[in-house]
Amino acid sequence: MRNRVKTTITIVLIVVVSLILLNTAGVLNPVKSIIDVTISNPVRLAFSEVAGSLSKSLGVITSIGSLNAKNTQLEVQVTELKNKLSELKEVKNENDILRAQLGFESRQPLKTIPARVISFEPDNIRKFLTLDKGSRHGLKKGMPVVSSGILVGTLDEVDSFSSKVFLINDPEFRIRAIGQDGRASGIVRGQLGQGLLMEKIAQNEIINLNEFVITAGSDDVPKGILIGQVEGIVRNDNAIFQSADLKSLINPSKLELVFVVTEK
Repeated sequence: MRNRVKTTITIVLIVVVSLILLNTAGVLNPVKSIIDVTISNPVRLAFSEVAGSLSKSLGVITSIGSLNAKNTQLEVQVTELKNKLSELKEVKNENDILRAQLGFESRQPLKTIPARVISFEPDNIRKFLTLDKGSRHGLKKGMPVVSSGILVGTLDEVDSFSSKVFLINDPEFRIRAIGQDGRASGIVRGQLGQGLLMEKIAQNEIINLNEFVITAGSDDVPKGILIGQVEGIVRNDNAIFQSADLKSLINPSKLELVFVVTEK
C-alpha cells in the first residue's frame, strides 16, 4: 500500500516537472491557445453578457425611479390646478350672486350689507339661518334679508358678531304682500316644506296663476321685494277670502351669501 502511494506521488511530480519544463520551452503554447479559446473566451463572454444585462437592469431601475419622481411631481401639479379651478368656480359663483344683487339694487336702490351664511337650522318649530354679521356691523332686529332680490326673511336675533334670520317659509312668519299684476293684497306666511301661502285675499280681488307676489311695505321691510310666484288659487264662493299657493323662488338650505337691507 505504501509503495503504491509513493509510486503515485512520484508520477505526479514527474508530470508537474515535465509540464513546467515544456511550458518554459514554449511547447505548451498551442495547448494554452486552445484552452483560452475553448474555455476562457466563453467564460469571458458569459461574464460580459451578465455584466451587460446587469447594466441594462440598473438602467431600467434608474428610469423607473425617474418616472416615479416625474409622476409624483405631475400629481402635485394636477392637485394644485384642481385647487385653483375650485377657487375660480367659487369666485364665479360669488360674482353671479353679486351681479344679481346689483341688478336688484339698480331697480330698487337700497343700502345692503353682505353676510355669509354660517348654518341652516330647521327644526319642527322654527327655521333659521345664522349669519356672520351682527350689531357691530350695523344690523338690527327686523331688518329684511334678501338673496338676488328675493326675500329670504327678517332678522330675529342679533348679537354682536352674528345674527339669525327668521325665514319666510317658517309657518310662524307673516308679511303683507300684493300681487304684482292685479294688485291683490294679502298676508304671506310659510307652510310646511318650502311652499308659501298668501291668504286673506278679498274675494273681489283678482290674482292669477304665475303672477309674482311682492312685499307691500312696512316700517322695516320696503315695498317691492319679490316673495314668490302664484302656482295655485283656492276660491270658495261662500267664503270672505280667497288664498293662493306660492312657489318659493329660493331654497334657504342652499344659500351661502345673503344681503341685509339696512336702509330703505
